[in-house]
Amino acid sequence: MGTITAFGDSVLKGVIYEDEHYRVADESFQKICEQYFGITIENRARFGSTISKGESVFEKNLSLIKESDGDYVVLEFGGNDCDFNWKEISEDPDRKHLPMSTISNFTTTYTNIINEIKNMGKIPVLLSLPPIDSARYFAQISRGLSSENIMKWMKNDRQYITNWHERYNIEIFKLAIATSVPVIDITSIFLEKKNYSRFLCVDGIHPNAEGHKLIAKAIEEHVRRKNIQL
Repeated sequence: MGTITAFGDSVLKGVIYEDEHYRVADESFQKICEQYFGITIENRARFGSTISKGESVFEKNLSLIKESDGDYVVLEFGGNDCDFNWKEISEDPDRKHLPMSTISNFTTTYTNIINEIKNMGKIPVLLSLPPIDSARYFAQISRGLSSENIMKWMKNDRQYITNWHERYNIEIFKLAIATSVPVIDITSIFLEKKNYSRFLCVDGIHPNAEGHKLIAKAIEEHVRRKNIQL
């Protein structure tokens, strides 16, 4: 049984949002993949992790990566990097606000992690991002805040949330090309579904239990199509 190490945010950790609480899904896509492929995944993903926080966790686990009997290190970042401090936006929508990670910092830090993995003789594998539901996510991030001011900052375009999130997702595919590493597309399997929001939690950003099954299916199909030996 091979071992894969993995770093990322709450999506990779398997977090779902139910009854106004976050918890790790009983059948996350990690657990489904472990059972399907007969592997062990050392999951070091952290809730709320940006690429900078992920780099810190990564550096603390170098020995784990080096000693792993597996060839692959899975990386999944971007969902928190593109996020904003909505409280600050709510309080002052006329001021300039930056995301948690600018595109420049996101790509530079991600590239550094990828190169460090390569230097250890391992193969970095990037995961793209699942899509989000702007309406649900807006309702979630504006709770207790001024939705009017947040909409003002977004120029009355709630779709901006989805567009900005996709901006980072595109960057992940560009990173894979630029660094010559594999990327597993877990986005398209959602987008090809009619009303893909039924595979997302009520917060509009975390895949639900059925969404995790979709992600696992996308990974299984990628591995089979590429004839990858784990």
